[in-house]
Amino acid sequence: MAEQRTAGSSGTSPAQESSRQERDKAQAVGTQVRDTARQVGDAASEYYEQGRDKAQAIGTQVRDTAQQVSKAASEYYEQGREQIEHVGQSLEDHIREKPLQSVLMAAGLGMLMAFLWKH
Repeated sequence: MAEQRTAGSSGTSPAQESSRQERDKAQAVGTQVRDTARQVGDAASEYYEQGRDKAQAIGTQVRDTAQQVSKAASEYYEQGREQIEHVGQSLEDHIREKPLQSVLMAAGLGMLMAFLWKH
């Protein structure tokens, strides 16, 4: 009877006490799971932001490089165009200065090409 009074005086039975302890353990596990999930989510968010920042940096580098290549290509094109224009002007000047020599050179070049074409 003393056992019943002791258990009865605290107001909980051993089964209720065991149930309360299991509930406390379950809550503790739930808290740990929630904390771990939050940490994983925070880490994933951080990795995502780092990846996004790196992708933006690479995109900026690619864009800058493309602009540099485009500018260089435009400059080379312009230089080539100027050189061809200069050669064309020089040829035109030569033809104006020596028309007979120019016609004979053109005829000789045409004959050479015709000869090479046939063979």
